[in-house]
Amino acid sequence: MGTMRVDVIIRGKRSAKVSALVDTGATFTVVPRALAERLKLYTMGGYRVKMADGRVRRLAHSTASVTVAGRTVPATILVAPNGSEVLLGAETLEVLGLAVDPRRRRLKVVHSATIMAA
Repeated sequence: MGTMRVDVIIRGKRSAKVSALVDTGATFTVVPRALAERLKLYTMGGYRVKMADGRVRRLAHSTASVTVAGRTVPATILVAPNGSEVLLGAETLEVLGLAVDPRRRRLKVVHSATIMAA
């Protein structure tokens, strides 16, 4: 299929519109540390994650509001070292109700982006 990028708005205490690589192989959405700091994301502990190159790293995590194609949801964000690119992960896509259309190389709506509250 190749690579696909989309515009994403990520909101912490501040917000930024960025171009993200859609990565269905990544569970969570990933941002570089400099962007997390610019957004003033509150980071917590860390997750052990396996990187695409096979290395295992511990990355801090946070939550933020993510908007794609006019749909906004809360998402888990992993904070990677600077130099990493923004990745839009599978969990965020699922909650947004979006999936990759490989033929047209775009995102398509697969269900309503509904957040259930207790």
